[in-house]
This record gives sequence, C-alpha cells and structure tokens, in this order.
Amino acid sequence: MKVFLSYSLKEDPLVNEIANAISPHAEVFYWEQSQTPGEPVWDSIYRWIDNSDLVLAIITDNTVSRAMSVGQEIGHAKARGKLIIPLVTSEVKISDLGFLSEITYQRIDPINPEPALAKVVHRIQEHKQQMLIKNLSITVGIVILVFGLIVVATQDTE
Repeated sequence: MKVFLSYSLKEDPLVNEIANAISPHAEVFYWEQSQTPGEPVWDSIYRWIDNSDLVLAIITDNTVSRAMSVGQEIGHAKARGKLIIPLVTSEVKISDLGFLSEITYQRIDPINPEPALAKVVHRIQEHKQQMLIKNLSITVGIVILVFGLIVVATQDTE
C-alpha cells in the first residue's frame, strides 16, 4: 500500500506526525521526505500520486489561503481515480473545501491528532484489504481462464 501526502509546506510538524503514524501500515510519499535533488518537481509529485493507492490531503488554514500546489495535486489524484481522504483542521470552513466538500473528510486536531490518525490508519487497512481481495479475484479469474483455454486446447487435439 502506497500513500501520498498532499500538504502546505508550513505544516511540516503535523505532516511528520501523520507520516510516522501511517508508515507502519503503508509506504508514505511526501515532498519533504521523498524529493530527489535534480529531479523535475512536478514529474516527481505526479509519479508519486500515480503510484499511490490513496492520497491524504492535509487541509489547514494555510492550505486554503496559499497552497495552489495542493489543489493541483488533489486535481491530479481525482483525475486518476485515487481514493482521497481529506484531513481537515477545525479552523477550515466546509465552504472552503471546494470539490473536497463532496468527499467525507476527517477532522484532525493538530494538538491531539491521535484520534483522527487512528481512524485514518483503520481506513488504510480497510483499503489495503479491499485491494488484496480485488487482486486475488483477478488472479483467480486468470487461473480459471487459463485452465479453460487448456481444456479447450486439449479437446481440439483429440
């Protein structure tokens, strides 16, 4: 399971706490931790989003007032059909969420983020299990298809 964190650069302490809570359950990608000097910025970010199974959008008053890049990241994730979980601090009004207001969000208290993070970790584990079941179903389907082709091929040679 891979998770991309979208956030305003002013939120580093909260982002680090979120990343630390999630990293035992998923591989976490975010700018401060994952950047590679010399790489084109947006190519890297879009690659992380494309390779992610889930995107956490950390929305604070800083994000709403200044972070155009978070909007670009979320737009890219939405266009790719990624599961997006907005983590929204209490000072952010629902009317400020834009198209994210259509997605069930999780309120997070930067001073006491543990209750919100427990819910997010639970959702990550659920999503991981859903992906595992989906991949297993695809694998079983392929095995049945191959078996059927073998049966048909052996009947044709008789």
